[in-house]
Amino acid sequence: MATEALISWNAPSHLYVEKTSDWYWSVGIIALALAVVAFIFGDIISGVLVIVAAGALVLHASHPPHELYCEINDRGIILDKVLYPFLSLDSFWVPHDELPAKLILKSSKTFMPLIVIYIDENIDPEKVREILLRYIAETEHYEPILKKILEKFGF
Repeated sequence: MATEALISWNAPSHLYVEKTSDWYWSVGIIALALAVVAFIFGDIISGVLVIVAAGALVLHASHPPHELYCEINDRGIILDKVLYPFLSLDSFWVPHDELPAKLILKSSKTFMPLIVIYIDENIDPEKVREILLRYIAETEHYEPILKKILEKFGF
């Protein structure tokens, strides 16, 4: 049984900041310094892990985001063909003071506790909030501090 979308929009998968060559040099120098310190202290595994992690972060940060289709219907929230039923969501929060606007969902799943969805600038975040209030509780949630730090540095 198909359900009709109450509201839908397209959202970026993550925030993207254009990187300069200085940014890449900075990340490389910091990662190399951390790896050298680990090697000096005889912790070869940590040194290799720092280099691999820095490489993965640089690769992820250098790719522009892809568009995700977001939809709220009476069964749940669809994010790029994945349905998150309202029964699997504990609560939501739409921060009023942050730009770009975003929807933070708290899932009851262990390995994906918070789902952050950016709201299109043409969609009123208050309308998203009003629709979700019909189905799940509203509780104030904050993004993890590590995510905010990484976004600040362009990751």
